[in-house]
Amino acid sequence: MSIFHFTTRPALLLFPLFCAEPFLAQEKPPHACFEQPNGAKEAIRRLPESVRYWLAEDAIYIITPEERCAFLHLGNDPEREQFIEQFWYRRSVDPISLDYDFKTEFYRRVVFANEKYGSKLLAGRKTDRGRLYVIFGPPESVDGNSGRSTGAAASHPIETWHYHYIKGIGENVQIHFEYMTRYDDYVLPDADRDLVGQAEPNPGPFPVTPENIGLHIGSERPPKIRFKDLEALLVSRMVRNEVKFSQQIEYSAATHATTLVRIHIQIPCETCTRDGQTAAEYPLFVRVSKPSGWVVATAELVADVAIHDKSDSKLTLTAHLDVPVAPGTYQLAIATKNATTGDAGVLRTQIDVPTYESLGTKN
Repeated sequence: MSIFHFTTRPALLLFPLFCAEPFLAQEKPPHACFEQPNGAKEAIRRLPESVRYWLAEDAIYIITPEERCAFLHLGNDPEREQFIEQFWYRRSVDPISLDYDFKTEFYRRVVFANEKYGSKLLAGRKTDRGRLYVIFGPPESVDGNSGRSTGAAASHPIETWHYHYIKGIGENVQIHFEYMTRYDDYVLPDADRDLVGQAEPNPGPFPVTPENIGLHIGSERPPKIRFKDLEALLVSRMVRNEVKFSQQIEYSAATHATTLVRIHIQIPCETCTRDGQTAAEYPLFVRVSKPSGWVVATAELVADVAIHDKSDSKLTLTAHLDVPVAPGTYQLAIATKNATTGDAGVLRTQIDVPTYESLGTKN
């Protein structure tokens, strides 16, 4: 599934490319969160570093003032962890389905923005183009030279992004970026920044009320499990190895709080095709959990794409999965079954998710 053609929900007003003060030091009027003038700053100062990073780098694009206020009033880490889980749950297109994950798509965009728009000064997600990509997704088209150029930017094209529709702005939206020599990057001019500021935050079925900011995740409906037999294999910890398969893990830096874990699954198959078409498929049930047993991600997918192995030209069925998690140690469990023969296999392994800095990212 391509990372370039998802749709997501527009978020709050973009901040200037280079701010004079940290984003989190700014209260967001007209929502008053603390009676004390410096109440928000003090609450942020008391947060653990990882949580402070999540608020500053992950949630900054899409968190509402009400959610931010509720989060800053939480008193301990378990409450904050539960809040973050529900924060993403509320933004799921279908919160009881495992087929689409807003959170995963959000971090795919963050990683792409880091790789595409980063510079020596800023991580890609912090640049104006990177932020627009994260919030609105890829534009339908990009015009590298719209014919507008002024001053120091005269030797550089004006980059124009075209969107069919942005909630709160309308149809046929054009957003321009002007090159600024002092930053060696493209930035939003004031008029386009004002235009982007009109985007409606979290549109669609996403009402923010005191009730749905609560911390009662357990009362929500659990996601629908299609591959219940595979889930049962993992839950019972049964040993099944009729199906031999392997996994490879890649890590992509997203933010200081979150790393995107990319899981590649390969299932050798000597008779996977018939008349040039894939004739076999293996459903997969994947679960990532902390050493304590707390499940942080569950996914269902199907390995049905046959490729030739580079070493001996044998056919291999492949599947890919992205999982955004905080750096740390996790248990990865995968169960699969041949849909025709019923043969099953289970793979369990530990993964150590690296930090932002250890992946060689500094800004």
